[in-house]
Amino acid sequence: MNESLFSLRNALRIFALILLSVMFIVTIKNSVVISKGNEKIQSKQLETLTKVLISQASLSASKMIAQQDQERLLQLTNQLSQDRLVFDATIYDAEGIRLASSEQASTVREILGLDTPLATASIGRQQLVEPIYSAENAIIGFVRVTFETGKVTSISDHHYRRIDRYMLGMILMGFISGMLFILIIRKKKTKPGENLLLKNVAQ
Repeated sequence: MNESLFSLRNALRIFALILLSVMFIVTIKNSVVISKGNEKIQSKQLETLTKVLISQASLSASKMIAQQDQERLLQLTNQLSQDRLVFDATIYDAEGIRLASSEQASTVREILGLDTPLATASIGRQQLVEPIYSAENAIIGFVRVTFETGKVTSISDHHYRRIDRYMLGMILMGFISGMLFILIIRKKKTKPGENLLLKNVAQ
């Protein structure tokens, strides 16, 4: 009888450990899914932000190109580049001839890192090109803006990394709590030769 009780107890302990391990693995997987989801949200936010900015620049440049206002085009590119998220800005006509660019603006080849080993110059940067339309909905030019993606995502990166640390801490605390709970509720081993049934009858 003692052997059967001992076997049942061991089986329950093994089952509890397996269940605890499975819960721990599932929790880890869920935390990874949440982290990936945060990265997707961050990417979507970056895409929306840059798209709005370059679309506004395109609308502003449309009237200036139609009026051939070179000075205001130059002011626009410099104004865009003053934003801490923007590396440089350049405006072209419909044939790709540069009309205005911000101070110290780089060429497309330089931004893409085509002339540097492993395209190192392009790391942390993203170029967007938006067509510029006239009032008659004809393409009269293009605006190219280079964004510092590292700066754009730096705030959200810090926030998401902090959430990941909190999540990992909670997972570890949950695992440790489960192990402690098993230790607390574990029954004491019976003494050698002690019969639990006779002990209960005697009482």
